[in-house]
Amino acid sequence: MAAVVREALKADYIGTGMHEGRKRKRVISAGALHPVNCVLIDPDEGAIYYDDENDVFVAVQPRDQALLGTYLAKCEDVLPTARGHVIGLIADVRDLSSVYTDHETLLWRDAGAVLQTLALASEASNLGFCPLGILGQELADALLGNDQAFVGVGAAAIGRRIHE
Repeated sequence: MAAVVREALKADYIGTGMHEGRKRKRVISAGALHPVNCVLIDPDEGAIYYDDENDVFVAVQPRDQALLGTYLAKCEDVLPTARGHVIGLIADVRDLSSVYTDHETLLWRDAGAVLQTLALASEASNLGFCPLGILGQELADALLGNDQAFVGVGAAAIGRRIHE
């Protein structure tokens, strides 16, 4: 599962100088700012965050375990038969909002592009992938507190396909 996240979100180029904060990835993004970040959650093992700038996965501990539980319960309500990992998308809106007025529409477009790229990478890896249709603000709040700069922008289930 981590390989799918990395393949979809790895930064091939990170800008410097006047291009500071801009990145080139496999997924499109307004102004190459790429505000959408990914947390991969194994309900039994915990959560890891993909740091695209350093190309590493980092274990993260929630500040609010109960809120994380609420998030995972919502995911399970949508797809109760899933037995895999949950991908949570969290966006940092600070850069996007400083560059664009009405940045919200670009944020949602970017989040959709990330979900689509994750779906394509999952298919290429012969994994099942299902966007859950929830935003997941509970995940952002569980990990980062109530910081309004971080917004839950999507969730998906990923794992081995079940063949009947």
